[in-house]
Amino acid sequence: MAGRLSTDELAQMISEGGPFSPGSAVDDEQIIQLVTGLLRANAHPDYVTVMVSESVMRDYPGPEGFGEAWSDWMSPYESFRLEFDEVIQADDKLVFLVRQIAKPRDSAVEFEAPGASVWSLEDGEIRQAAFYLDRSAALKAAGLDPDRPSSDYYSSASRP
Repeated sequence: MAGRLSTDELAQMISEGGPFSPGSAVDDEQIIQLVTGLLRANAHPDYVTVMVSESVMRDYPGPEGFGEAWSDWMSPYESFRLEFDEVIQADDKLVFLVRQIAKPRDSAVEFEAPGASVWSLEDGEIRQAAFYLDRSAALKAAGLDPDRPSSDYYSSASRP
């Protein structure tokens, strides 16, 4: 595994100064290209994307599974983008707090909804990325208290 980043180095690379850092935004096709590329270089052999909602949890295996998951998720929309609000590192997890901004097909109205993802890192590899519509559920899944101010946690958004 020579040349592989440590888990801390991988977390820093993903969360700081790049397309997934606080204040940045990525659109529909950009999301798939960026994350699939990141996964091809850094995914655990058993990597899985998990899409979580109140009633359904669906797994998509491998880096290409991410593309399938996001293509399915974005299919009802004419346009879709993610705006990254905050990144919290909690041990071997990265929590991305985002805003999803989308315009459904056959609609002139754009809407915004909060969301989150929890990326699990293991031995310098991305083991899983789980995507949530409910930020509280994502924070709980990462072992964080959703009622505690996020500034109490390590966050690249508040780093000097």
